[in-house]
Amino acid sequence: MFSSLLVAAVLTSVHSFTFAYAAEAPIITPAPTPTIAKRQVAGGSGTPILSTLHYAFTDLPYQVYPFPVLRGPQFGFNQCNSTTLGSSSNCQTLVFNGPDDFCLWGSPDPAGLIGNVEAKVVAYCTKPYHGSRLIPPGAITGLQWTKTSGYIQAVGFINNTGLSLDPTDQGGELDPHGADLQGNPLGGVVYSNGTADSDGHTLAQVFNWNTFVGGNSFCFKACYNSISSPDYCENRYDLVGCSYNMPSAAQDGQFTECDGDLQDVVGTYTLDMVDARHTQLPPPYTPRIPASSNCKTFQSTDLFLAGTATASASGSAATATGTGTAKVTGSGSKAASGASTTGAAKPTGSSSAAVMTRPVPFVLAVMAVLGALVV
Repeated sequence: MFSSLLVAAVLTSVHSFTFAYAAEAPIITPAPTPTIAKRQVAGGSGTPILSTLHYAFTDLPYQVYPFPVLRGPQFGFNQCNSTTLGSSSNCQTLVFNGPDDFCLWGSPDPAGLIGNVEAKVVAYCTKPYHGSRLIPPGAITGLQWTKTSGYIQAVGFINNTGLSLDPTDQGGELDPHGADLQGNPLGGVVYSNGTADSDGHTLAQVFNWNTFVGGNSFCFKACYNSISSPDYCENRYDLVGCSYNMPSAAQDGQFTECDGDLQDVVGTYTLDMVDARHTQLPPPYTPRIPASSNCKTFQSTDLFLAGTATASASGSAATATGTGTAKVTGSGSKAASGASTTGAAKPTGSSSAAVMTRPVPFVLAVMAVLGALVV
């Protein structure tokens, strides 16, 4: 009886007898250094580099980047035709033919921000021929289309809402490369019958391009595959916008098509008679606007849809199983605020010293002795 009472008394005291120990400080994994060398990139097995995926327009797969790796698979699809045309199309094949027939990248979501949707932007086109969404009549308020010996280019003004962008979004830059070599949009491809790589009728894939959209403006450049140096579509200068990457004489309210001289390579300028290179902000030079010639002037209704756009694609040439798509990352002259940036990873977990209770060796020893007495 005595031993039973003793056991009960001791167990009662043990029940309330715990020691408070400060938890060990949590181990926080340092944030990764944001460099390509330490970042997983495409190029390994099962992670092809987007800019190296080449297809004839009629041989496009349903998705160019269906791979569930890194940021994949892609959001939309690449086989775009009359059956995919409409306001909910997620076509990611962009066609860039001429001043009256081209597409831009826009948000798949209402009031999107380029920085948030850059990986899944979809094609918005001026004509209902490409299985995409349509740019509403009147959304484009100015345009200069230029053809040079190295690239074709469009610079203009557009109401953000015409691409389902938030009216206040200043935009960002898109291209088929990016830090992880998967490009933005992921799986986005561009085709044109207006480059030197086409016969003027056949849609040829554009391997190297870049674009800015946002801030109620846009610029898009498609470089010829036959010219790799200098790189007129270099995508390193994503914070300095259209005025430095694609200097032009475009004016709001005017619609022109011109032949043009080649621009200076982005980031290159002459200082004290010595060529210099500069990256990002603030640029220490004013970009030179290339000379243009043989300009033709149009009314907007000569180029774009003049009435309510319909989802009909009758007479469309986009009956092939694939559509030309362009990867567009856009921003206006204020691209810096819209370009998506990945900052240092924030560590998870609490850094406070948690207090926890745990059994201690003394208590365990007492319990063992009591167990022996009971027996």
